[in-house]
Amino acid sequence: MVRSLGVLAVLSVMLVGVSSAYAHDADLTASFNGVGAGVAEQVSHGDSDPWAGWVNVSVTNTGSDPWGDFHFEIYDPIGGQNISNVDWQEAMGLDPYSTQTGLSWVIDNTPVGAKIDLYYYNDPVLPGETAEFHVYNVNPDMLSFFGIMFYPTPVPEPGSLLLLALGAVALKRSR
Repeated sequence: MVRSLGVLAVLSVMLVGVSSAYAHDADLTASFNGVGAGVAEQVSHGDSDPWAGWVNVSVTNTGSDPWGDFHFEIYDPIGGQNISNVDWQEAMGLDPYSTQTGLSWVIDNTPVGAKIDLYYYNDPVLPGETAEFHVYNVNPDMLSFFGIMFYPTPVPEPGSLLLLALGAVALKRSR
């Protein structure tokens, strides 16, 4: 009996140690049969000291459209919380990264519910493939609970890409 209590105590300490060491990171797995914000996965995230961490997502494309970008947003799952200070980060080794090559991103931390959009049009996630995305966020207000929403969007059709390229050229020339 004493020996089994000792083993139980050691296991409890090990589990608490593992749990608290990784409580600020979020490791998520999902699959998407569609694209766009209408198919978004929403998860509640319990955060703890150091109030920052990686969101690591492994996703499988079970739909019929290839994905060209992936999006993350912060949201308030319980209502009434001020989550305007939970932000996505980049720089100093905290840049987003992925299994998809040619990754670029745009971060918008100004709205309540910060957003990060990841783009990888030259290496889309095809139907049946799995991809991994890693983004870093900080929580200086030390909120113990907030939500993370994520979803893919399709590779734009060639006509849309042509219009986007022409707009970029026109913008560059106007400077």
